[in-house]
Amino acid sequence: MPQKYKLTFRPENTSIEVPENTTLMEALKEAGIFLDAPCGGRGTCGKCLVKISENEADWTEVRACQTKVKGALLVDTENSPKNHRILTSSSIRQVPFHPSFSRVPDKKNYYMAAFDIGTTTIAAYLLDGRTGKELCTASSLNPQAAYGADVISRANYVLEHGHKELADCVHSAADKLIGQLTETAGIRRDEIYLLCFVGNTCMHHIFFQYPMESLVRAPYEPSQKGLIRKKASEFDIHIHPEGELIFLPVIAGFVGADTMGCILSLRPDLQEEISLMLDIGTNGELVLGNKDRLVCCSTAAGPAFEGAKIHCGMRGAQGAIDHMSYDSSGFHYTVIGQEAPKGICGSGLIDTIACLRRSGLIDESGRLLNKEEAAGLQPAFASHMTQWNHMPAFLYDPAYPEVFLTQKDVREVQLAKGAIAAGILLLEKHLGIAHENIRKVYIAGAFGNYMDPKSACDIGLLPYTLRDRVVPVGNAAGEGAKIALQNAEELDKTVQLMDQVDFLELAALPQFQDCFIDELEFPEIQPEN
Repeated sequence: MPQKYKLTFRPENTSIEVPENTTLMEALKEAGIFLDAPCGGRGTCGKCLVKISENEADWTEVRACQTKVKGALLVDTENSPKNHRILTSSSIRQVPFHPSFSRVPDKKNYYMAAFDIGTTTIAAYLLDGRTGKELCTASSLNPQAAYGADVISRANYVLEHGHKELADCVHSAADKLIGQLTETAGIRRDEIYLLCFVGNTCMHHIFFQYPMESLVRAPYEPSQKGLIRKKASEFDIHIHPEGELIFLPVIAGFVGADTMGCILSLRPDLQEEISLMLDIGTNGELVLGNKDRLVCCSTAAGPAFEGAKIHCGMRGAQGAIDHMSYDSSGFHYTVIGQEAPKGICGSGLIDTIACLRRSGLIDESGRLLNKEEAAGLQPAFASHMTQWNHMPAFLYDPAYPEVFLTQKDVREVQLAKGAIAAGILLLEKHLGIAHENIRKVYIAGAFGNYMDPKSACDIGLLPYTLRDRVVPVGNAAGEGAKIALQNAEELDKTVQLMDQVDFLELAALPQFQDCFIDELEFPEIQPEN
């Protein structure tokens, strides 16, 4: 039997015993503490940093996924990002109240709850079962983030280790959020009778432990698509003993129930005008069309905008640079929590690239100028330029030399924005329309809510023609889950929409690669109005 050692975690103030040679990441998961690990524990991202000590005096910073337990330790997770900015708000469309209960409870008070299981975060909403009114919200990070930032990492983990770990942790997270909702509202768990979930296809398959092989290998199709209705107790989610759980249908391998939720919240299938809906999270989903025809696709674009693969990237949490501007007096940035910067989140990343394009520090090909070239443009630029791995890097503030943007980061943004821009063009081509035909661009999700549309257009993420047609719609996926609870006809409509929306497999299109490569370059900067 291997020797066991006690680990004490702070500030969580909890202790466990683990066998020798257990990694700190494994120990943290066992203790119910889930750190960000965008690389899935391969030791390449450097985001799972913790401090360890044997005596409370000498502390060493280490990567949790690469450090094995050799003795009793104190483990400090204090520097992990805190106070994440998780978007729960949205108010898009009102529907008549005709709730989706199988049988209306014969009680004075009864409730429903909606959940949006994002790759990064989980948002939960408590609704009054008699009126449909939203009573309160709760949110958390998705604990599956400890197994990798993107859906492919998690799918591969399931293929190698089975579903149980990832399924259990998301079921537990949902159950904890129900506890938060009931505490806030002052109600009992057994007064909740109906839940509705949305999430991408990978989250959906992990939740129900469906086979994953067809998602990560050709033909990249879901093993189950339709509307699901089961007892919540089957998943250790504690509400009324007879309480039900609904999961909206998925559309395709990488267009899931979260996109269905967005469609339900916007109902483009009822509109005359053509609209484009983008949900840019860890994966990017796009839906284009109107009442005559809808087509959707998925782009592997999100991890950069969520902070993964960006050297100083982080989620939208306290200490993240979230916005940046450039004018004749120089560069200006804001930080979530108004404290010293610790890293860059997605909206700050887009602004930064746009500002560096406007200032001339990044050329159309994406090349970041070096210190000498920058000084030649403007002497004041020299103090903002540094080097990382023998390549140019942009320093936000000389007073905080640990926060900077690298040439490699610029390339990651080019890959992400190139994929989305190519997706938009190919959807348009599929419908035989041009940019000008799109009357509204609905941006769903947290990234879109905080993103500056002008910056997005300046870097070519969105067509410049559409810059004045951008409408942030908040958490449209969560809104769709609420609508499915509030109106049984809307819920039933999702089954029709599942087959009504055309799916465009971008990777299978011969023109995708050429279109993607064309969109990697940055567009010319348009003059200010």
